[in-house]
Amino acid sequence: MNFVIVTPVYNEQKHLAQTIEGVLAQKVLPARWVIVDDGSTDATAQIIGRYAEKVPWIRYLYRSREGGQTYYASNVYAIAEGVKACGDLNYDFLAILDGDILLPSDYYQKIFERFSENEKLGIASGVYLDNVQGKLRKILNDRRSTPKALMVFRRACYESIGGFLPLKYGGEDTCACFMARMKGWKTWSFPDLTAVHNKPVGTGHGAGLLQIRFRQGIGEYFLAAHPLFFGLKALRRCVKEPPFLLGGLARMAGFVFAHFMREKRQIPQELIQYIRREHLERLFRGNRIPADFQVNQP
Repeated sequence: MNFVIVTPVYNEQKHLAQTIEGVLAQKVLPARWVIVDDGSTDATAQIIGRYAEKVPWIRYLYRSREGGQTYYASNVYAIAEGVKACGDLNYDFLAILDGDILLPSDYYQKIFERFSENEKLGIASGVYLDNVQGKLRKILNDRRSTPKALMVFRRACYESIGGFLPLKYGGEDTCACFMARMKGWKTWSFPDLTAVHNKPVGTGHGAGLLQIRFRQGIGEYFLAAHPLFFGLKALRRCVKEPPFLLGGLARMAGFVFAHFMREKRQIPQELIQYIRREHLERLFRGNRIPADFQVNQP
């Protein structure tokens, strides 16, 4: 299968070598892997350089971070630079991979098997477990949401949606899935394909996690989440996601706070209407996914 990988990294010296070794061990290998250093100040560049000297399809690309850009937007611009660096290749799939993910050796092989079984599948991924102090912890996820950390695009899908939007408050992977579904593609995460996330956000810092949940609430507001859908989701997170109770309340607080920020959403009105409609349909269906939108599980 002809595919490329783009990895945006920023100060990933602790886990990057393990991520690279995980890709080198894959049963199917990419035509090119562009690792974009988004202005790292640690030994990230040296680690990439050592592997790039030995592996001809690994390329190092440095991007100087621009002032005023949030981490989320900068990360998207780094991905765009990596995709541009693959422009001379004829490839069918684009994989996005974070620099702190450890993949099983058959990850890409199985992902492409799923793509071959469904021509309307535009974005696919596995799921990951958070590595919290040596213990693996499951995270909540929706079958139609694919985490950017290990998502794979059919190239035609990626180009039809114009790639990721550089959203100030994050959620670009969720937004990409909405845009793909709006254009008739299917998006799906397969729970049997499990990777390890070696640097979960907020690990070991209760206050840090509350700040993250607050920011996630802000992000969902700017992603045009329907208020009723979001409220029920936040309540569910109160009992399903740490820090329990407070985390869900922090999400709600962020969502309400964002309403008073008086910033314009970055997503187009057409997409806002689609997101609201999908959220309402999910509420009316008891969050069940219609058969036409589902992807067969192995």
